[in-house]
Amino acid sequence: MAGFDKDEFGHKILSMYSAARENNYVLRLDEEQIQELKAMYIDLYIPVENLSHYDDAKIMRKLMTAIVSIYKMDKDPMSNTGDVVQLVNTVNYDGRYMYLRFAKFSPMRLKRFELGMSREQLAEKIGYGISTVRNCEDFLCDLSRQPEQLVYKLAKALQCEPEELLSIN
Repeated sequence: MAGFDKDEFGHKILSMYSAARENNYVLRLDEEQIQELKAMYIDLYIPVENLSHYDDAKIMRKLMTAIVSIYKMDKDPMSNTGDVVQLVNTVNYDGRYMYLRFAKFSPMRLKRFELGMSREQLAEKIGYGISTVRNCEDFLCDLSRQPEQLVYKLAKALQCEPEELLSIN
């Protein structure tokens, strides 16, 4: 599965993040939303000639596996350190609804992911070091306590308003 900044399926799941964030990072998908995801998954990942080999239960298992397999390599090229960031921690399906439990990201980190930008690229744009970006992305970091100039530079580089970055996690 490609990283969530590189593929249509990953973008679709990423677009659900803000709704999940409003509900303690859990999102319940109804039957219509599940069918939309399933159709997208089939179009992208199952060749038409092999479709007859899959029953609905097998497709649902593969869909759920694909959702929890969406990741981003968030690596610092300078120090050769970083991690694999998983977008969705767990997926449960009860036969009617699908529940996605998303990982928690700071608004700043999520915005950077949406733009497909590395920490190094962001640091270059704002004129600060990678460690500053890393510290500001920390989920527990209160950006309102950071220098106002830094917050404005971050917002400009991330193509958003400062208030969006200052929103409560």
